[in-house]
Amino acid sequence: MAQSQEAQANAANVGVQQDRRPLQGLALVLFAVLTYSFLHVGFRLLASNVLGEDDVVDNILVQNLQAGYDAFPRQPPLYDWVLWGVQQVMGPHIESFLLIKYTALIATAGFLYLSALRVFKDRLFAILTVESLALIYQISWRFHEGFTHEVGAMVAVTATLWVFLRIAEDGGIANFILLGVIAGLGFLTEPAYTVFLASLCLAASLQPGLRRRLFRAPLLLSLVIAVAIASPYLWWLLSDPRRLRWLTNADPYNWKYALDGFVDALRGPLAYLSPLIIILPLIFPRYLPTAWVDLGRAPTKSDPPDLEQWILHTALVAYALSIVGALAFAIHGLAVHVLMPLYITSTIWLFGVARRASGTPLHVKRFTRLAILIAVIAFVARMANMFILDPVCKTCRWGIPYSTLAQSMQDRGFDPKGTIISIDDELAGNLRSQFPEATIVTRRYPTFTPEGADWSRGSRAYVWGANIPQKQAHTFMGRMLPEGRSVDEADTLTVPWHHLWREDGYRTTEWKLLIINDAP
Repeated sequence: MAQSQEAQANAANVGVQQDRRPLQGLALVLFAVLTYSFLHVGFRLLASNVLGEDDVVDNILVQNLQAGYDAFPRQPPLYDWVLWGVQQVMGPHIESFLLIKYTALIATAGFLYLSALRVFKDRLFAILTVESLALIYQISWRFHEGFTHEVGAMVAVTATLWVFLRIAEDGGIANFILLGVIAGLGFLTEPAYTVFLASLCLAASLQPGLRRRLFRAPLLLSLVIAVAIASPYLWWLLSDPRRLRWLTNADPYNWKYALDGFVDALRGPLAYLSPLIIILPLIFPRYLPTAWVDLGRAPTKSDPPDLEQWILHTALVAYALSIVGALAFAIHGLAVHVLMPLYITSTIWLFGVARRASGTPLHVKRFTRLAILIAVIAFVARMANMFILDPVCKTCRWGIPYSTLAQSMQDRGFDPKGTIISIDDELAGNLRSQFPEATIVTRRYPTFTPEGADWSRGSRAYVWGANIPQKQAHTFMGRMLPEGRSVDEADTLTVPWHHLWREDGYRTTEWKLLIINDAP
């Protein structure tokens, strides 16, 4: 009797330990990505307070909270809404962008791990799936300076897959409600999110087991919740027919654009998933034959459903829809990272292939070492870009002396609470960080006038890059000057760069500046 009780207790302890393993894996993933994020954020703040490549436009737009932004209609507004809220506390500085970006990266890693764990029931390969992000150029490199709205889409697509997997396994009305919330927020991130969601549903419809689990009455509740959350933006979007075309960048009567979009769509998976998609077959033997079998296999009709196949078919449907969008509607001009929502979850299938082909400890160890090595190399290269500057980088935006320019503007009489008018988005966005209480008005790209802006009185600074032709300055800013004044009156400021060890002024940037102050 005592032995039987002891055996039951041991079995219970084993069960508890097994139940804890997924949480331990999640904790490990979150800790690793948090450490990675702290390193990048810390050194980024040490290097420069200059905004990232894509941050500047949003820093201009979020002077106002709007349902949508005609000045930049290609992006739904969730990122700008979140940024506006964060900046009410942190101000319009680089820290607000970094907080959003790396919080989104940590959340993405968490949802990707949880999704992979549900698919594989294997903690090791779920962790490897997250680790594989280090081998995707768009995340290991471009993410750190180039993403804004895409970071929200990263979270939305991985969270959507996770909650769909929960529904497929557990059902439950709470999961359908959660799906509605996630989908509603997802609609507000990137247009590609909607394509992903449609692809996920279409791929699920190919398997009877998934159809029975997913396409039930509570799904209508999910749809109602999603539409309700997205309704302020949807109302704004549909109130002007032109906005839908601007959002999708569609031009159905232009065959040149259709061809450009077709080429972009055709190379999308390879461009986004590189070099991961090339490295995996080199490390895991029999990878390509296993993947080829998956690609040729008909949708599973048995129950339980094949979750790896579902994820593969989602990527294939998304691929097909992107090609149809290009050919039928001439959707074009999409950067590689814009396609990210269509393919980031396909990393789960990629590792499913590796696991089934030759997931031995030796090959896993090789992959892990390579991923860590590449992450370290990318980190060192980024440090060189930020601290050494040229000749490692060319534009070297981290070193552009906006703070020195801001001080020169004040020395010449500009009131920090005045109005800045510019035709240079990078300049205008960074000057908002330097003058948080100023009103920033931009022309050319984007054309944005904040609520309450008044350049007819008070302290006004007209400023633009000296590399912009004077004719453009006349075209875009001439009518914004008081009668009798001209952009030709602007002074040329030559502002020296500062460096950790080089002599000040080893490199300079020139701006045009005209300050007008009304007499008291």
